[in-house]
Amino acid sequence: MIELKAYEGLIRNFKDLAAELGVDLTGLSRREREERLVVAAYEAWGVNMGSHINGQFAIALFDTDKQELFCTRDPLGAELMFYYLTASNDVLYATQIKDFFDQPGFVRALNNDLVQFYLAFNYVPGEETLFKGVYKIEPGGYLAHGPNGVGFGRYWELEFTPDESKTLEDWATEISDAMDASLRDICDEDETPDSFLSGGVDSSYILAKSRAKTGYCVAYQDQRASEEADARKTAETLGRGFEGIEVSPQDFFANVDEFLLAYEQPSADVAGLSLFTACKQVKQKSTLCFSGEGADEFFAGYSVYSRPWRYRLGRTPIYYGSTYILSPAEQQRFLKNYNKNRSTRDFMAKRGAPGLKYDPLNWMLYVELRSYFEASILFNSTKIARGTGLDIRMPFCDLRIFDIALRMPSKFKADAKHNKIALRAAASRVLPQEIAYRRKLGFPVPVRSWLADRTYNADIRRAFASETAQKFFNMDEITALLDAFEGRKPGVHALWFKRRKDQLWRYVWTVYTFIRWYELFFEQA
Repeated sequence: MIELKAYEGLIRNFKDLAAELGVDLTGLSRREREERLVVAAYEAWGVNMGSHINGQFAIALFDTDKQELFCTRDPLGAELMFYYLTASNDVLYATQIKDFFDQPGFVRALNNDLVQFYLAFNYVPGEETLFKGVYKIEPGGYLAHGPNGVGFGRYWELEFTPDESKTLEDWATEISDAMDASLRDICDEDETPDSFLSGGVDSSYILAKSRAKTGYCVAYQDQRASEEADARKTAETLGRGFEGIEVSPQDFFANVDEFLLAYEQPSADVAGLSLFTACKQVKQKSTLCFSGEGADEFFAGYSVYSRPWRYRLGRTPIYYGSTYILSPAEQQRFLKNYNKNRSTRDFMAKRGAPGLKYDPLNWMLYVELRSYFEASILFNSTKIARGTGLDIRMPFCDLRIFDIALRMPSKFKADAKHNKIALRAAASRVLPQEIAYRRKLGFPVPVRSWLADRTYNADIRRAFASETAQKFFNMDEITALLDAFEGRKPGVHALWFKRRKDQLWRYVWTVYTFIRWYELFFEQA
């Protein structure tokens, strides 16, 4: 007998699965039908069940006959499944880290080696977490635990297979057809979706192709950092409702603790905190919103992709991803305890090595998909949805769309002057040219001015002088950092701070969010 122990997810191809497996879904809710399907899929296909599911999922099953536990996760890593091996070799599993805290055998401790990773990337890449011994199952991977011990495997591998036979218009048609299919299967007919809307092409395309009624845009009083005007124009052009959801500095700072508690790992993503804050307001107006995650990483939407060849220079090419801010030498300077044997450089070189067989752009995308996309972008979406209660669904994160990205040659993704070339060509069929080819702003947040305002930054100044800060950081260095950011002369490394003037707010926020996260989970828990 197969018992379902844990499940989180959204299965898009449930009708085809039900027909293939002979499962009757009559009268079942979405969750009921998906729980029934994953049990039947495991009975039919065993450890390879994930290769038959188009969707996002984290699944734990127990075979009572074999006395075997099986845990698995979707190929993209949209849902989270954690595990922990106790001192007595028992396996604990959970879809949230906090679910371990009261389980017998779990010891809450900090993974000290990963503090330097967090400072470098602003998130924690890979399968380890900042809780010692707590790991994520790899996207497309599984864990099996039975009488013979613990084993790990994979049912899916990330591989690019460029097809040079198609034209730009062919790829645009494939994207259009796949998006139609994704939007058809992502909601039931009785569900009423809305959509997040920025000024960019990704969310605009979703709104144009979907039946979403209202576009919600994160907005700020400082219009230089707000995409509200462009988003409103898009909604009006498409004849949809629109509402700007203003996030004030008061709202932003008031939600820091709730945000970190929901995330469970520290996050220096200011756009993520801003969206978390906005989603709490949207939840009062809507139950289900579409979001555009995946488009940038599938179809090369970041400006860094314009010159991919420069990252392939040297004997050991390394691409760190979009958020890397502190080199190993700088990490060592700030931290009291730096582990030279756990270099972020070595980690990313190893992470990206299997992708070096591809051209420079697809290699960069390979690295992005195996680090930033899974551990930050999708992690954010999952945690925001869980933390605010708003159902967030991602039309681009459909395996039919992802398959197009894996087959599409790089020349249709980005070149020296353009990004998301084929996606924009598809979007131009349903959007005006000025919207389909609008420049990406990248979810700006006016946090730099907020952090410098003494009306709001009192807790940052407290944290930088706290006992927790003294435990982890060289105090001369972080004191100098805060001095430099607030316009005072730093006591050390004055030239270094001067050269990085525009980035100082990022360093301050990264240090602060780690300190506050540690206080919440280890000192105030």
